[in-house]
Amino acid sequence: MSRRTDLLDAAIALVADAGLRGLTHRAVDAAAGLPEGSTSAYFRTRAALLTAVVERLAERIGADVDGLAAEAARHPGDAAAAIERTLELLDCWLSDPAPLAARLELTLEATRRPELSEAITTWRTAFEALVARILVDVGLGKAAERATLIVACVDGLMMRALSQGPSARGEFLEQARTLLTALLVSAHVLDNGENPLTNVIGV
Repeated sequence: MSRRTDLLDAAIALVADAGLRGLTHRAVDAAAGLPEGSTSAYFRTRAALLTAVVERLAERIGADVDGLAAEAARHPGDAAAAIERTLELLDCWLSDPAPLAARLELTLEATRRPELSEAITTWRTAFEALVARILVDVGLGKAAERATLIVACVDGLMMRALSQGPSARGEFLEQARTLLTALLVSAHVLDNGENPLTNVIGV
């Protein structure tokens, strides 16, 4: 990775640990183990640093979502597989929670700084598009609207999971699997009056 990327990844970890108040050029230098002045050489102002951190975060999360999309494309129409792969991604995020914690911090900041909104919503737009495609694959209508709600639910689940200790997160993700499955089942019932997932998930 480049020094610029190293600095931004150190900044993400810093935001996760100390919040936005801890995000200073000097603190990023120290977190990255680089000489003082390294961060300011790339990002002259705090606003420039903050914007770059948001863009780097969107890039990292976006790469994960792209990987999930590629996996879903290999199993079109398989709702159970899509749910399991999604939960594996959430588990991966929770095993290294710094980007997730930083995203939650920066999402709130983006509501106060419009210049950050475009970058911070990049990953969500991609995630919603992926979920919508999965919903279409399994025969559901109103895919875009439902995808928005499901991703919002995932956001809430991840925030709740972060507040728990690591030992409790496995059970919590299992509960999340049940919830996501129930959302798909309920949608099928509403759309078709039937449940084509019955043979897969046993409900």
